[in-house]
Amino acid sequence: MVSIDSALRAERPMRPARGAPSAAPHQPQVIAPFFAGEGEGLTLHRYFDEDFVARFLNDAQAGRLTGTAAQPWFRADRFGRFGAEPTLRLPLHRCFYLVCAEVRCMAAGGPAFDPRKILGAGLVVRRVAADGSAQRWMIADGQPLGWRDGRIPDHDPDDVHRLRARGLLPVRFPEPPYSGEEVAPLHTLLATRRDARGVERKHTLLWGYLPLSGSARVQAEAPLPQTDGGDAPDFGLEHAWPLGTRDARPWVDGDGLVVTEGVASVGFVELLQTLVAQFRIDDATDPDNAGLRTLLGQMRFHHFEVRLVEGEGFPQRVPVFGDTALEWLDRSAAALVEFFARIDRGEFVAGRTALPDGTGGSRKDRLLLSEQQAENLRSLVGLRLARAQVRFDDGLPMPRYGQGDDDRFTALPFIRWHDECGCERVAWGPASHVFRVASPFDPEAQRPTTVVLPALDDLKRGLPRGVAMLAPKSLADVLRKISPDADMKGDGPGNRSGACWSFSFSLPAITLCATMLLMVVINLLNLFLGWLPRVFLALPRLCLKALRGK
Repeated sequence: MVSIDSALRAERPMRPARGAPSAAPHQPQVIAPFFAGEGEGLTLHRYFDEDFVARFLNDAQAGRLTGTAAQPWFRADRFGRFGAEPTLRLPLHRCFYLVCAEVRCMAAGGPAFDPRKILGAGLVVRRVAADGSAQRWMIADGQPLGWRDGRIPDHDPDDVHRLRARGLLPVRFPEPPYSGEEVAPLHTLLATRRDARGVERKHTLLWGYLPLSGSARVQAEAPLPQTDGGDAPDFGLEHAWPLGTRDARPWVDGDGLVVTEGVASVGFVELLQTLVAQFRIDDATDPDNAGLRTLLGQMRFHHFEVRLVEGEGFPQRVPVFGDTALEWLDRSAAALVEFFARIDRGEFVAGRTALPDGTGGSRKDRLLLSEQQAENLRSLVGLRLARAQVRFDDGLPMPRYGQGDDDRFTALPFIRWHDECGCERVAWGPASHVFRVASPFDPEAQRPTTVVLPALDDLKRGLPRGVAMLAPKSLADVLRKISPDADMKGDGPGNRSGACWSFSFSLPAITLCATMLLMVVINLLNLFLGWLPRVFLALPRLCLKALRGK
Protein backbone atom coordinates (compact mmCIF):
# COMPACT_ATOMS: atom_id res chain seq x y z
CA MET A 1 0.00 0.00 0.00
CA VAL A 2 1.27 3.46 -0.90
CA SER A 3 1.86 5.58 2.21
CA ILE A 4 1.87 9.35 2.50
CA ASP A 5 5.63 9.36 3.17
CA SER A 6 6.43 7.33 0.06
CA ALA A 7 4.13 9.49 -2.04
CA LEU A 8 5.83 12.64 -0.76
CA ARG A 9 9.23 11.23 -1.74
CA ALA A 10 7.92 10.47 -5.24
CA GLU A 11 6.40 13.91 -5.70
CA ARG A 12 7.95 16.28 -8.22
CA PRO A 13 7.22 19.97 -8.81
CA MET A 14 4.21 20.41 -11.08
CA ARG A 15 5.03 21.93 -14.48
CA PRO A 16 2.71 24.04 -16.59
CA ALA A 17 0.73 22.13 -19.21
CA ARG A 18 2.52 21.75 -22.57
CA GLY A 19 1.53 24.48 -24.98
CA ALA A 20 -0.57 26.29 -22.37
CA PRO A 21 0.03 30.04 -22.09
CA SER A 22 1.50 31.32 -18.84
CA ALA A 23 -1.71 33.24 -18.13
CA ALA A 24 -4.75 31.55 -19.64
CA PRO A 25 -7.75 33.79 -20.37
CA HIS A 26 -9.86 32.16 -17.68
CA GLN A 27 -7.15 31.57 -15.13
CA PRO A 28 -8.30 32.77 -11.68
CA GLN A 29 -6.51 35.37 -9.65
CA VAL A 30 -7.06 35.78 -5.91
CA ILE A 31 -6.92 39.45 -4.98
CA ALA A 32 -8.04 41.80 -2.25
CA PRO A 33 -11.81 42.41 -2.32
CA PHE A 34 -13.11 45.36 -4.29
CA PHE A 35 -13.83 47.38 -1.13
CA ALA A 36 -10.31 46.98 0.31
CA GLY A 37 -7.96 49.90 0.68
CA GLU A 38 -4.82 50.44 -1.33
CA GLY A 39 -2.12 47.88 -0.66
CA GLU A 40 -4.39 45.57 1.32
CA GLY A 41 -4.80 41.84 0.84
CA LEU A 42 -7.12 39.51 2.67
CA THR A 43 -9.40 41.72 4.78
CA LEU A 44 -10.38 41.13 8.41
CA HIS A 45 -13.83 41.93 9.81
CA ARG A 46 -14.67 41.96 13.52
CA TYR A 47 -18.03 41.09 15.08
CA PHE A 48 -19.11 41.05 18.72
CA ASP A 49 -22.32 39.02 18.47
CA GLU A 50 -22.75 35.30 17.88
CA ASP A 51 -24.73 35.88 14.68
CA PHE A 52 -21.57 37.12 12.99
CA VAL A 53 -22.01 34.93 9.90
CA ALA A 54 -25.45 36.31 9.09
CA ARG A 55 -24.26 39.83 9.87
CA PHE A 56 -21.31 39.48 7.52
CA LEU A 57 -23.39 38.09 4.66
CA ASN A 58 -25.90 40.90 5.04
CA ASP A 59 -23.10 43.48 5.09
CA ALA A 60 -21.56 41.93 1.97
CA GLN A 61 -24.81 41.98 0.00
CA ALA A 62 -25.66 45.49 1.19
CA GLY A 63 -22.23 46.88 0.32
CA ARG A 64 -21.36 47.84 3.90
CA LEU A 65 -18.00 46.05 4.05
CA THR A 66 -14.84 48.15 4.18
CA GLY A 67 -11.12 47.45 4.15
CA THR A 68 -9.31 46.38 7.28
CA ALA A 69 -7.48 49.66 7.82
CA ALA A 70 -10.71 51.65 7.43
CA GLN A 71 -12.38 49.89 10.37
CA PRO A 72 -12.08 51.69 13.75
CA TRP A 73 -10.89 48.62 15.64
CA PHE A 74 -7.79 48.36 13.43
CA ARG A 75 -6.30 51.38 15.22
CA ALA A 76 -8.03 51.02 18.58
CA ASP A 77 -7.20 47.37 19.33
CA ARG A 78 -3.49 47.70 19.97
CA PHE A 79 -2.87 46.35 23.44
CA GLY A 80 0.11 46.17 25.75
CA ARG A 81 3.67 46.85 24.69
CA PHE A 82 3.05 46.04 21.02
CA GLY A 83 1.53 49.00 19.27
CA ALA A 84 2.72 48.44 15.72
CA GLU A 85 0.10 45.79 14.89
CA PRO A 86 -3.54 45.33 15.86
CA THR A 87 -4.35 42.67 18.43
CA LEU A 88 -7.19 40.28 17.73
CA ARG A 89 -9.41 39.18 20.58
CA LEU A 90 -10.34 35.56 21.21
CA PRO A 91 -13.78 33.92 21.09
CA LEU A 92 -13.40 33.81 24.87
CA HIS A 93 -13.83 37.59 24.73
CA ARG A 94 -17.02 37.10 22.67
CA CYS A 95 -15.29 38.49 19.62
CA PHE A 96 -15.18 36.83 16.19
CA TYR A 97 -13.30 37.59 12.98
CA LEU A 98 -14.19 36.80 9.39
CA VAL A 99 -11.89 37.19 6.40
CA CYS A 100 -12.69 38.15 2.83
CA ALA A 101 -10.92 38.01 -0.54
CA GLU A 102 -12.00 38.13 -4.17
CA VAL A 103 -11.46 35.85 -7.17
CA ARG A 104 -11.47 37.26 -10.68
CA CYS A 105 -10.44 36.14 -14.15
CA MET A 106 -7.16 37.32 -15.58
CA ALA A 107 -8.99 38.25 -18.79
CA ALA A 108 -9.32 41.87 -19.86
CA GLY A 109 -11.49 43.84 -17.47
CA GLY A 110 -11.05 41.30 -14.68
CA PRO A 111 -14.56 39.79 -14.62
CA ALA A 112 -15.72 37.71 -11.68
CA PHE A 113 -14.48 34.13 -11.70
CA ASP A 114 -17.27 31.57 -11.91
CA PRO A 115 -17.75 30.16 -8.37
CA ARG A 116 -18.73 26.79 -9.86
CA LYS A 117 -15.20 26.39 -11.20
CA ILE A 118 -13.65 26.72 -7.75
CA LEU A 119 -12.97 23.21 -6.48
CA GLY A 120 -12.16 24.34 -2.98
CA ALA A 121 -10.81 27.28 -1.02
CA GLY A 122 -9.11 27.83 2.30
CA LEU A 123 -6.79 29.99 4.31
CA VAL A 124 -3.63 29.38 6.29
CA VAL A 125 -2.26 31.41 9.17
CA ARG A 126 1.50 31.85 9.33
CA ARG A 127 3.78 33.17 12.01
CA VAL A 128 5.92 36.04 10.79
CA ALA A 129 9.04 36.97 12.75
CA ALA A 130 10.43 40.48 12.91
CA ASP A 131 13.05 39.59 10.27
CA GLY A 132 10.32 38.55 7.82
CA SER A 133 10.85 34.78 8.04
CA ALA A 134 7.61 32.80 8.13
CA GLN A 135 6.63 29.59 9.89
CA ARG A 136 3.80 27.20 9.10
CA TRP A 137 1.52 25.43 11.59
CA MET A 138 2.04 21.82 10.56
CA ILE A 139 0.00 18.68 11.20
CA ALA A 140 1.13 15.08 10.71
CA ASP A 141 -1.35 12.19 10.78
CA GLY A 142 -3.91 14.40 12.46
CA GLN A 143 -1.57 15.48 15.28
CA PRO A 144 -0.42 19.13 15.46
CA LEU A 145 3.35 19.52 15.32
CA GLY A 146 3.43 23.26 15.99
CA TRP A 147 5.22 26.03 14.13
CA ARG A 148 7.85 24.79 11.69
CA ASP A 149 10.59 26.60 9.77
CA GLY A 150 11.75 25.79 6.28
CA ARG A 151 11.05 26.55 2.66
CA ILE A 152 7.40 27.31 2.01
CA PRO A 153 6.21 25.81 -1.30
CA ASP A 154 3.38 27.27 -3.35
CA HIS A 155 1.50 24.01 -3.85
CA ASP A 156 -1.61 22.77 -2.04
CA PRO A 157 -0.98 22.79 1.74
CA ASP A 158 -3.07 19.61 2.19
CA ASP A 159 -0.59 16.78 1.54
CA VAL A 160 -3.19 14.02 1.18
CA HIS A 161 -5.41 16.03 -1.17
CA ARG A 162 -2.45 17.13 -3.30
CA LEU A 163 -0.95 13.67 -3.62
CA ARG A 164 -4.31 12.15 -4.46
CA ALA A 165 -4.99 14.82 -7.10
CA ARG A 166 -1.62 14.03 -8.73
CA GLY A 167 -2.29 10.30 -8.76
CA LEU A 168 0.48 9.52 -6.28
CA LEU A 169 -1.88 8.37 -3.55
CA PRO A 170 -4.92 6.15 -4.17
CA VAL A 171 -8.36 7.06 -2.93
CA ARG A 172 -9.02 5.30 0.35
CA PHE A 173 -11.95 5.02 2.71
CA PRO A 174 -11.77 6.15 5.36
CA GLU A 175 -9.42 8.91 4.30
CA PRO A 176 -6.01 9.10 5.97
CA PRO A 177 -5.66 11.59 8.84
CA TYR A 178 -4.84 15.11 7.75
CA SER A 179 -1.21 15.94 7.06
CA GLY A 180 0.26 19.24 5.96
CA GLU A 181 -0.24 22.88 6.86
CA GLU A 182 -3.44 23.50 8.80
CA VAL A 183 -6.19 24.93 6.60
CA ALA A 184 -9.40 26.71 7.54
CA PRO A 185 -12.19 26.53 4.92
CA LEU A 186 -13.33 29.47 2.83
CA HIS A 187 -16.68 29.76 1.05
CA THR A 188 -17.77 31.54 -2.11
CA LEU A 189 -20.29 34.37 -2.32
CA LEU A 190 -21.44 36.07 -5.51
CA ALA A 191 -22.04 39.71 -4.62
CA THR A 192 -23.36 42.52 -6.79
CA ARG A 193 -22.03 46.06 -6.67
CA ARG A 194 -23.53 49.10 -8.36
CA ASP A 195 -21.02 51.80 -9.28
CA ALA A 196 -21.59 55.55 -9.45
CA ARG A 197 -22.94 55.25 -13.01
CA GLY A 198 -25.54 52.72 -11.91
CA VAL A 199 -23.80 49.83 -13.64
CA GLU A 200 -23.99 46.53 -11.78
CA ARG A 201 -20.94 44.32 -11.54
CA LYS A 202 -20.57 40.84 -10.12
CA HIS A 203 -17.82 39.92 -7.67
CA THR A 204 -16.88 36.44 -6.50
CA LEU A 205 -15.94 36.78 -2.85
CA LEU A 206 -14.18 34.26 -0.63
CA TRP A 207 -15.12 34.45 3.01
CA GLY A 208 -14.63 32.37 6.11
CA TYR A 209 -14.05 32.27 9.83
CA LEU A 210 -10.57 33.05 11.15
CA PRO A 211 -9.83 30.47 13.89
CA LEU A 212 -7.70 31.78 16.74
CA SER A 213 -7.37 28.58 18.73
CA GLY A 214 -5.31 25.43 18.62
CA SER A 215 -2.42 23.86 20.47
CA ALA A 216 0.40 21.40 19.95
CA ARG A 217 1.73 18.94 22.47
CA VAL A 218 5.35 19.42 23.42
CA GLN A 219 7.70 16.55 22.63
CA ALA A 220 10.16 15.36 25.26
CA GLU A 221 13.31 16.03 23.25
CA ALA A 222 13.72 19.70 24.21
CA PRO A 223 12.50 22.10 26.93
CA LEU A 224 9.91 24.74 26.21
CA PRO A 225 11.11 27.98 24.62
CA GLN A 226 11.36 30.92 26.96
CA THR A 227 8.34 33.20 26.84
CA ASP A 228 10.48 36.32 26.79
CA GLY A 229 12.57 35.05 23.90
CA GLY A 230 15.71 35.06 26.07
CA ASP A 231 18.38 32.47 26.66
CA ALA A 232 17.86 29.23 28.52
CA PRO A 233 17.45 29.64 32.30
CA ASP A 234 20.40 29.23 34.66
CA PHE A 235 19.13 26.55 37.03
CA GLY A 236 22.29 26.95 39.10
CA LEU A 237 20.89 30.17 40.56
CA GLU A 238 18.46 28.05 42.59
CA HIS A 239 21.28 27.19 45.02
CA ALA A 240 24.00 29.19 46.74
CA TRP A 241 27.70 28.74 46.03
CA PRO A 242 29.41 26.26 45.92
CA LEU A 243 26.38 24.00 45.34
CA GLY A 244 24.96 26.44 42.80
CA THR A 245 25.96 29.56 40.90
CA ARG A 246 24.22 32.11 43.10
CA ASP A 247 26.85 34.45 44.59
CA ALA A 248 29.54 32.52 42.71
CA ARG A 249 33.17 33.39 43.41
CA PRO A 250 36.59 31.78 42.99
CA TRP A 251 37.02 28.63 45.05
CA VAL A 252 38.65 29.12 48.44
CA ASP A 253 39.50 26.74 51.26
CA GLY A 254 36.45 26.10 53.36
CA ASP A 255 33.90 26.41 50.55
CA GLY A 256 33.51 22.65 50.44
CA LEU A 257 32.57 22.28 54.13
CA VAL A 258 28.79 22.04 53.76
CA VAL A 259 28.02 20.23 57.05
CA THR A 260 29.73 21.11 60.35
CA GLU A 261 28.94 19.13 63.52
CA GLY A 262 25.72 18.00 61.89
CA VAL A 263 24.57 21.51 60.96
CA ALA A 264 24.23 22.06 57.21
CA SER A 265 24.88 25.34 55.47
CA VAL A 266 21.92 27.22 54.04
CA GLY A 267 23.01 26.29 50.53
CA PHE A 268 23.17 22.60 51.40
CA VAL A 269 19.67 22.75 52.93
CA GLU A 270 18.44 24.28 49.66
CA LEU A 271 20.11 21.49 47.73
CA LEU A 272 18.62 18.83 50.00
CA GLN A 273 15.15 20.27 49.42
CA THR A 274 15.70 19.98 45.68
CA LEU A 275 17.10 16.45 45.91
CA VAL A 276 14.42 15.09 48.23
CA ALA A 277 11.28 17.09 47.44
CA GLN A 278 11.73 17.60 43.67
CA PHE A 279 13.96 14.78 42.44
CA ARG A 280 12.94 12.04 44.92
CA ILE A 281 16.60 11.10 45.01
CA ASP A 282 15.78 8.10 47.23
CA ASP A 283 13.99 6.51 44.25
CA ALA A 284 16.69 4.28 42.79
CA THR A 285 14.39 3.18 39.94
CA ASP A 286 14.30 6.64 38.36
CA PRO A 287 16.94 6.63 35.59
CA ASP A 288 17.21 10.42 35.75
CA ASN A 289 18.66 10.09 39.27
CA ALA A 290 21.45 7.68 38.27
CA GLY A 291 24.21 10.27 37.84
CA LEU A 292 23.42 12.11 41.06
CA ARG A 293 23.15 8.89 43.05
CA THR A 294 26.57 7.79 41.78
CA LEU A 295 28.14 11.09 42.81
CA LEU A 296 26.40 11.14 46.21
CA GLY A 297 27.67 7.61 46.80
CA GLN A 298 31.23 8.98 46.60
CA MET A 299 30.70 11.64 49.29
CA ARG A 300 31.29 10.43 52.85
CA PHE A 301 30.52 12.04 56.17
CA HIS A 302 33.37 12.06 58.66
CA HIS A 303 34.28 13.07 62.17
CA PHE A 304 37.63 13.54 63.90
CA GLU A 305 39.13 11.28 66.53
CA VAL A 306 42.45 11.44 68.35
CA ARG A 307 44.38 8.29 67.50
CA LEU A 308 47.91 6.99 67.45
CA VAL A 309 49.23 7.04 63.93
CA GLU A 310 52.00 4.73 62.81
CA GLY A 311 55.24 6.62 62.53
CA GLU A 312 54.12 9.46 64.77
CA GLY A 313 55.21 9.81 68.36
CA PHE A 314 52.12 11.59 69.55
CA PRO A 315 48.39 10.97 69.06
CA GLN A 316 47.02 12.70 66.00
CA ARG A 317 43.59 14.12 65.14
CA VAL A 318 42.50 12.03 62.15
CA PRO A 319 39.25 11.88 60.13
CA VAL A 320 37.09 8.79 60.56
CA PHE A 321 34.74 8.24 57.64
CA GLY A 322 31.19 7.03 58.06
CA ASP A 323 28.25 6.50 55.74
CA THR A 324 27.90 8.11 52.34
CA ALA A 325 25.53 10.93 51.52
CA LEU A 326 23.53 8.51 49.37
CA GLU A 327 23.10 5.98 52.18
CA TRP A 328 21.99 8.75 54.52
CA LEU A 329 19.49 10.18 52.01
CA ASP A 330 17.99 6.75 51.29
CA ARG A 331 17.10 6.19 54.95
CA SER A 332 16.39 9.83 55.89
CA ALA A 333 14.05 11.02 53.12
CA ALA A 334 10.94 11.00 55.34
CA ALA A 335 12.79 12.65 58.23
CA LEU A 336 14.10 15.35 55.90
CA VAL A 337 10.59 16.13 54.65
CA GLU A 338 9.54 16.75 58.26
CA PHE A 339 12.74 18.75 58.78
CA PHE A 340 11.86 21.05 55.86
CA ALA A 341 8.27 21.42 57.10
CA ARG A 342 9.50 22.57 60.52
CA ILE A 343 11.77 25.10 58.84
CA ASP A 344 8.77 26.45 56.94
CA ARG A 345 6.79 26.69 60.19
CA GLY A 346 9.63 28.59 61.86
CA GLU A 347 10.40 25.85 64.40
CA PHE A 348 13.86 25.23 62.90
CA VAL A 349 16.29 27.70 61.35
CA ALA A 350 18.21 26.63 58.26
CA GLY A 351 21.95 26.75 58.91
CA ARG A 352 21.54 26.45 62.70
CA THR A 353 19.72 23.16 63.28
CA ALA A 354 21.39 19.76 63.00
CA LEU A 355 20.25 17.43 60.27
CA PRO A 356 18.35 14.24 61.15
CA ASP A 357 20.40 11.06 60.98
CA GLY A 358 17.49 8.88 59.80
CA THR A 359 17.37 6.79 62.99
CA GLY A 360 15.56 9.24 65.26
CA GLY A 361 18.57 11.32 66.26
CA SER A 362 20.67 14.12 64.79
CA ARG A 363 23.90 14.09 62.85
CA LYS A 364 27.04 15.25 64.65
CA ASP A 365 29.64 14.86 61.91
CA ARG A 366 30.91 16.78 58.91
CA LEU A 367 30.70 16.65 55.11
CA LEU A 368 33.50 18.11 53.04
CA LEU A 369 33.35 18.34 49.24
CA SER A 370 36.30 18.78 46.96
CA GLU A 371 36.27 21.49 44.30
CA GLN A 372 35.77 18.84 41.61
CA GLN A 373 32.90 17.22 43.50
CA ALA A 374 31.16 20.57 43.92
CA GLU A 375 31.57 21.30 40.21
CA ASN A 376 30.20 17.89 39.27
CA LEU A 377 27.30 18.38 41.64
CA ARG A 378 26.42 21.75 40.13
CA SER A 379 26.53 20.27 36.65
CA LEU A 380 24.43 17.20 37.47
CA VAL A 381 21.83 19.20 39.40
CA GLY A 382 21.49 21.62 36.49
CA LEU A 383 21.05 18.76 34.03
CA ARG A 384 18.57 17.04 36.33
CA LEU A 385 16.51 20.25 36.67
CA ALA A 386 16.47 20.68 32.90
CA ARG A 387 15.45 17.04 32.50
CA ALA A 388 12.69 17.47 35.07
CA GLN A 389 11.39 20.42 33.07
CA VAL A 390 11.41 18.36 29.89
CA ARG A 391 9.63 15.47 31.62
CA PHE A 392 6.96 17.87 32.91
CA ASP A 393 6.58 19.52 29.53
CA ASP A 394 6.26 16.22 27.68
CA GLY A 395 2.75 16.11 26.26
CA LEU A 396 1.89 19.56 27.61
CA PRO A 397 -0.36 21.38 25.13
CA MET A 398 1.09 24.73 24.15
CA PRO A 399 -1.24 27.31 22.59
CA ARG A 400 -0.82 28.06 18.91
CA TYR A 401 -0.91 31.82 19.36
CA GLY A 402 1.57 33.29 21.82
CA GLN A 403 2.25 36.83 22.93
CA GLY A 404 6.03 37.07 22.49
CA ASP A 405 8.07 39.47 20.40
CA ASP A 406 7.98 37.22 17.33
CA ASP A 407 4.35 36.17 17.70
CA ARG A 408 3.12 38.11 14.69
CA PHE A 409 0.69 36.45 12.32
CA THR A 410 -0.83 36.85 8.89
CA ALA A 411 -3.52 34.95 6.96
CA LEU A 412 -3.28 33.90 3.30
CA PRO A 413 -6.14 32.64 1.07
CA PHE A 414 -5.93 30.10 -1.74
CA ILE A 415 -8.26 28.30 -4.15
CA ARG A 416 -8.17 25.03 -6.09
CA TRP A 417 -9.20 24.99 -9.76
CA HIS A 418 -8.81 22.94 -12.96
CA ASP A 419 -6.74 24.21 -15.85
CA GLU A 420 -7.45 23.50 -19.55
CA CYS A 421 -5.68 20.15 -19.27
CA GLY A 422 -7.85 19.03 -16.36
CA CYS A 423 -5.01 19.27 -13.86
CA GLU A 424 -5.82 20.62 -10.43
CA ARG A 425 -4.01 23.86 -9.68
CA VAL A 426 -3.69 26.16 -6.68
CA ALA A 427 -3.80 29.95 -6.77
CA TRP A 428 -2.67 31.93 -3.73
CA GLY A 429 -3.88 35.37 -2.76
CA PRO A 430 -2.29 38.32 -0.96
CA ALA A 431 -1.78 38.13 2.78
CA SER A 432 -3.75 40.05 5.35
CA HIS A 433 -2.35 42.77 7.56
CA VAL A 434 0.03 41.46 10.20
CA PHE A 435 -1.76 41.01 13.51
CA ARG A 436 -1.21 39.74 17.01
CA VAL A 437 -3.49 37.63 19.19
CA ALA A 438 -4.52 38.66 22.69
CA SER A 439 -3.93 36.56 25.76
CA PRO A 440 -7.07 35.02 27.30
CA PHE A 441 -6.50 37.15 30.41
CA ASP A 442 -5.43 40.37 28.73
CA PRO A 443 -7.31 43.05 30.72
CA GLU A 444 -7.54 45.36 27.71
CA ALA A 445 -9.10 42.63 25.59
CA GLN A 446 -11.83 41.81 28.10
CA ARG A 447 -15.39 42.84 27.36
CA PRO A 448 -17.88 43.60 30.15
CA THR A 449 -20.41 40.97 31.14
CA THR A 450 -23.55 41.69 33.16
CA VAL A 451 -24.62 39.23 35.85
CA VAL A 452 -27.81 40.08 37.75
CA LEU A 453 -27.37 38.99 41.36
CA PRO A 454 -30.34 37.54 43.23
CA ALA A 455 -32.28 39.56 45.78
CA LEU A 456 -32.28 38.53 49.41
CA ASP A 457 -35.89 37.38 49.28
CA ASP A 458 -34.92 34.93 46.52
CA LEU A 459 -33.20 32.86 49.22
CA LYS A 460 -36.51 32.12 50.91
CA ARG A 461 -38.47 31.05 47.86
CA GLY A 462 -38.60 27.60 46.33
CA LEU A 463 -36.45 24.59 47.09
CA PRO A 464 -32.68 24.10 46.70
CA ARG A 465 -32.85 22.40 43.32
CA GLY A 466 -30.22 24.39 41.46
CA VAL A 467 -27.12 22.24 41.88
CA ALA A 468 -27.23 18.58 42.91
CA MET A 469 -24.10 16.62 43.80
CA LEU A 470 -24.33 12.86 44.17
CA ALA A 471 -22.05 11.57 46.91
CA PRO A 472 -21.11 7.88 47.08
CA LYS A 473 -21.54 6.09 50.38
CA SER A 474 -17.94 6.50 51.56
CA LEU A 475 -18.06 10.28 51.10
CA ALA A 476 -21.60 10.56 52.47
CA ASP A 477 -20.43 8.84 55.66
CA VAL A 478 -18.00 11.72 56.25
CA LEU A 479 -20.19 14.60 55.10
CA ARG A 480 -23.15 13.52 57.22
CA LYS A 481 -20.96 13.51 60.35
CA ILE A 482 -20.14 17.22 60.00
CA SER A 483 -22.21 19.21 62.46
CA PRO A 484 -23.25 22.79 61.61
CA ASP A 485 -21.58 24.23 64.73
CA ALA A 486 -18.89 26.88 64.50
CA ASP A 487 -16.23 24.43 65.68
CA MET A 488 -17.19 21.91 62.95
CA LYS A 489 -17.20 18.93 65.29
CA GLY A 490 -17.67 15.49 63.83
CA ASP A 491 -20.74 14.70 65.92
CA GLY A 492 -23.38 14.92 63.18
CA PRO A 493 -26.05 12.26 62.66
CA GLY A 494 -23.93 10.28 60.22
CA ASN A 495 -25.09 8.03 57.44
CA ARG A 496 -27.32 5.70 59.45
CA SER A 497 -29.09 4.29 56.40
CA GLY A 498 -25.83 3.40 54.67
CA ALA A 499 -27.07 4.90 51.39
CA CYS A 500 -25.71 7.32 48.85
CA TRP A 501 -26.85 10.93 49.31
CA SER A 502 -27.73 13.75 46.98
CA PHE A 503 -26.77 17.23 48.23
CA SER A 504 -28.56 20.13 46.55
CA PHE A 505 -27.93 23.85 46.89
CA SER A 506 -29.89 26.92 45.94
CA LEU A 507 -28.38 28.80 43.00
CA PRO A 508 -29.14 32.22 44.58
CA ALA A 509 -27.38 31.08 47.76
CA ILE A 510 -24.33 29.84 45.86
CA THR A 511 -24.15 33.08 43.88
CA LEU A 512 -24.36 35.26 47.00
CA CYS A 513 -21.81 33.13 48.88
CA ALA A 514 -19.37 33.31 45.97
CA THR A 515 -19.80 37.09 45.71
CA MET A 516 -19.30 37.66 49.43
CA LEU A 517 -16.26 35.38 49.63
CA LEU A 518 -14.78 37.08 46.59
CA MET A 519 -15.17 40.49 48.25
CA VAL A 520 -13.50 39.19 51.43
CA VAL A 521 -10.53 37.71 49.53
CA ILE A 522 -10.05 40.84 47.40
CA ASN A 523 -10.03 43.08 50.46
CA LEU A 524 -7.62 40.80 52.34
CA LEU A 525 -5.16 40.71 49.45
CA ASN A 526 -5.48 44.46 49.09
CA LEU A 527 -3.66 44.82 52.42
CA PHE A 528 -0.31 43.98 50.80
CA LEU A 529 -1.06 44.18 47.06
CA GLY A 530 -2.79 47.56 47.08
CA TRP A 531 -4.74 46.58 43.99
CA LEU A 532 -8.30 47.53 44.96
CA PRO A 533 -8.58 50.58 42.65
CA ARG A 534 -7.59 48.38 39.69
CA VAL A 535 -9.60 45.23 40.40
CA PHE A 536 -12.88 46.52 41.79
CA LEU A 537 -15.23 49.27 40.71
CA ALA A 538 -18.53 50.15 42.41
CA LEU A 539 -20.84 52.61 40.67
CA PRO A 540 -24.35 53.69 41.67
CA ARG A 541 -26.79 53.36 38.81
CA LEU A 542 -30.48 53.27 38.03
CA CYS A 543 -32.10 49.91 38.65
CA LEU A 544 -32.75 47.80 35.60
CA LYS A 545 -36.34 46.94 34.83
CA ALA A 546 -35.71 43.41 36.03
CA LEU A 547 -34.54 44.71 39.43
CA ARG A 548 -37.30 47.19 40.23
CA GLY A 549 -39.24 46.49 43.38
CA LYS A 550 -36.61 44.15 44.81
